[in-house]
Amino acid sequence: MDEKNQALQFAMKLIGLRRRSVFEIEERLKEKSYPDDVISYVIEELKRFKYLDDGTFAESFINDRINLRPCGKRLIERELRNKGISTETAKEKLDMLIDENKELELAQRLASKKIASIKDISDKNKIKRKLAAYLSSKGFSFDIIGQTLKNTLE
Repeated sequence: MDEKNQALQFAMKLIGLRRRSVFEIEERLKEKSYPDDVISYVIEELKRFKYLDDGTFAESFINDRINLRPCGKRLIERELRNKGISTETAKEKLDMLIDENKELELAQRLASKKIASIKDISDKNKIKRKLAAYLSSKGFSFDIIGQTLKNTLE
């Protein structure tokens, strides 16, 4: 079997496990020491057969993130950029899939769970600080955090 077909089979195996971005496939092929012309061939073939599309990957990633491990738009955007998705594509897909109400709903769901784990619930300021820090670490904006604290603690 020639090198191009080997590389293509390897990439197909990776995509069979889960969706991948163009960047992820390129990186994995580079790790296997495939030459640039083989990598280009594999990427083009995968795109041609619609196995590789960064827009579709971003949508799938965002939906998985919302449903499996909820977090804010800022964190999802950073994760998408780490996977080689352009800032424009990431923002476009995030705006399409997560509006402000959806993000607020996700933040409130996480805040409710977090409150249950806080030991001393008599100190309202302590709860606010912990919730704000937690939501910030999950990638929510200050506006969403403020609204969530207001809705959750009143």
